[in-house]
Amino acid sequence: MRSKILLSILCFGFILPKIGYSQNSEKIFFDDKDSVNDYYLAVRPFSGNIKGVLVLFRSFIPPEMVLPETKLQNVASANDVLTVFVSLKQTISADTATMERINLILKHVGQRFYADTSKFAIGGFEYAGNVALRYTELTYQDPSRFYVQPKAVFAINCPVDVIALWHWSEREIKKNFYPGSVGDAKYILNDLTNKYGPLKDDLQKYVYWSPFYKDAEKAGNEEYLKNVPVRLYYDIDIDWQLTTRRNSYYDTYIPDGSELISRLLLLGNHDAEFVASKQPGVRSNGLRNTDSWSIVDEVDCIQWLKRKLAIFDPNFYEPVYNLPSPAGWGIERFSFPIDFAKQIPYKGIEDVRFTPGWGDNTNAEYWSYCFLWWINADAKIDAASLQEDLKAYYAGLIARNIGPRKIPKEKLFPATVTIKKTMTLAGDDETFTGSINMLDYMKQQPMVLQAIIHKRLCNPQNHIALFFEISPQSATHAVWQKMNTIFAGFQCNK
Repeated sequence: MRSKILLSILCFGFILPKIGYSQNSEKIFFDDKDSVNDYYLAVRPFSGNIKGVLVLFRSFIPPEMVLPETKLQNVASANDVLTVFVSLKQTISADTATMERINLILKHVGQRFYADTSKFAIGGFEYAGNVALRYTELTYQDPSRFYVQPKAVFAINCPVDVIALWHWSEREIKKNFYPGSVGDAKYILNDLTNKYGPLKDDLQKYVYWSPFYKDAEKAGNEEYLKNVPVRLYYDIDIDWQLTTRRNSYYDTYIPDGSELISRLLLLGNHDAEFVASKQPGVRSNGLRNTDSWSIVDEVDCIQWLKRKLAIFDPNFYEPVYNLPSPAGWGIERFSFPIDFAKQIPYKGIEDVRFTPGWGDNTNAEYWSYCFLWWINADAKIDAASLQEDLKAYYAGLIARNIGPRKIPKEKLFPATVTIKKTMTLAGDDETFTGSINMLDYMKQQPMVLQAIIHKRLCNPQNHIALFFEISPQSATHAVWQKMNTIFAGFQCNK
């Protein structure tokens, strides 16, 4: 540990300036009490649309020094996830001050970025992983004390049992083989003693602050993780451990980590995973080390987080409803809030079907398409709300095309929408019709679209299905029959 601290100081002095210029990150101060350490680094999504937040903790080094060690922030950025890097200073285990620091940071992140608190995940490297796990437990043990309850947590090469970490330190000192481990062990024993007292004098204090105590006769703090997706990442290359460190598996964190996952599975947590690295741990300087961020497959990790945070991904979306997709028709799917019309207040999915001629202004099917809004059952839907929703929807569509299509200002005019309730069609709970007067941003001229909107209550799925048929063609044109056929095949469940 002393060698780690010295290395951190040297790197901070000579490498950090280059890192700052090479990474697309923002340095944000969250408290004015410590102008040196009270900041975090934030990497925004490329799209600017924050659908989830990943907060990554590391001890002993500043956040800037983590950036070259992982590509998690790059993959997250491409997947609409905000990544935040935080230093926990010289922390190797949880305590009240560290819990308060994390709480302050997460609150600051949530408020600064207007982030949905139900879409937060946290992760930690080595000792900070231990802290991340215990923080997550405490947020479910006493939620009123915390701003965020992480919806998923992972740790990399993490000592999950603080009592076992004490005993590991004793063994390393006795073994006296690898100087770095011996130095770390002495630091750990001194730090834990200063924080909690000698282990033999106050075991229960250690048990309280440890995310897991493997020698407990019944479930302990880990019980608060039984409903939380958990991943523990380890490089299980025992040959490297034996050759370079003279470590058996019992001299690593692997047995305790696997035991924690086993206990969580027994508690009924089927989202608890022990992840054996498929790639060797290698640090950014090229040196082999099982204690490395590189043991995490970044793409797999971010996709896992998106699933656990319920962040919509059209590439993996499996609808519970059935909506036909005729041959030759285009498909597009995205989630609410819609990025070009965020004021539309629903939660759910838009599932679009484009006619083969939708984008061809010489085709009779030009601008004819239909789409399903699969939204929350408590949404208040009537003619007035649909009118406002579609006004926002088409105004947003036009606005996002002004720049890319170089539309002159003199061609722009506000989109107007008129919607009214009409005679209810067979199979509908309610039916609406109307028109949209807007700029055709493809031809850059005024256009009027006709709309038929079908509302159906899908009670078993606790959703409302709104099916929109849109076309500039008259009601007698064949394209309407094609769209009617799609809706005729719609079913609330597959």
